[in-house]
Amino acid sequence: MSERVLTVGGSKASKPISDFLMVNDYEGPKAGKYYVDLNVAATGSGSPDHPFATVAEAITASNASIGLAANRWWARRNKIFVCGDGITENLTVLPEKCDVIGCGSDLVPYPRIIGHHTIALAKVGCRFINIGFTLDGTGVGLTIPAGCHGFQILGGMLQPSLAGNTVGVQITDSALFKIQGFEIHQNPGAYGTGICAVGISVAGIASTHQFLIDDCFVEATEGIDVVANSPAYGSRIKNSIIKATVLTIDDNSDTVIVTDNRLITAANIATTTGGYDFNLALASGNILTGLNGVAATVPFAVIAE
Repeated sequence: MSERVLTVGGSKASKPISDFLMVNDYEGPKAGKYYVDLNVAATGSGSPDHPFATVAEAITASNASIGLAANRWWARRNKIFVCGDGITENLTVLPEKCDVIGCGSDLVPYPRIIGHHTIALAKVGCRFINIGFTLDGTGVGLTIPAGCHGFQILGGMLQPSLAGNTVGVQITDSALFKIQGFEIHQNPGAYGTGICAVGISVAGIASTHQFLIDDCFVEATEGIDVVANSPAYGSRIKNSIIKATVLTIDDNSDTVIVTDNRLITAANIATTTGGYDFNLALASGNILTGLNGVAATVPFAVIAE
């Protein structure tokens, strides 16, 4: 079926947002699809030709449809497609059982949302795919509260404010979350000060288990922090490059599997525990580089028994 294009006065309107999608979007069972263009002059109905002006509007529409008894979409997934460049918006609600997918282009090949995002209530099964976050203020950039099980960030990036932020992404008591292919940078306009004090913070002692942080780049004062007494069994930090001032990974729970990471610290690693704090019995194949270019394997290689 060919796509209808709105015409006004005999000439075609600008291309619909669906033209910017990277894949053909016809798979899976029928569910809700909503479109957002952060650059439109006025908000629309959420259709490809008349997109919403904010992500929040699309989230409201998606959550209404997922929860509607007449739809019976409780086991399905909605999709929100977003394009736009550098528009300020602070999110306070996640879309439940929904993918928020970045398309189109900013300076990078996905949209970047300027602001900070403090989520108030638990929503399960939300995924951010190919979305950028440019932070303002100095606090936590993306706050995910307890109960957001299955939350995922796939691809995209996060950039702190010029003044720096306390935490880039903070996730509390949410099981089975995944952060994969995500990059946390310094602010290029304030190198050395526009940095997160902690890149990724895993908090809570009730149900934060079986999480995965994989194939990420994190540059922060402290790369990844896991709170003490977290029930992080089955959790993994793997295949990532982490650059920190002192601790690259600070797993105070001593329950996270840490494998095949490249860890870079400004600390002197002549002391064998410099630059990291995790359970060596659950570690394998990590390489740590420290002050003056000294490098070590973590855990340490056995030359001879």
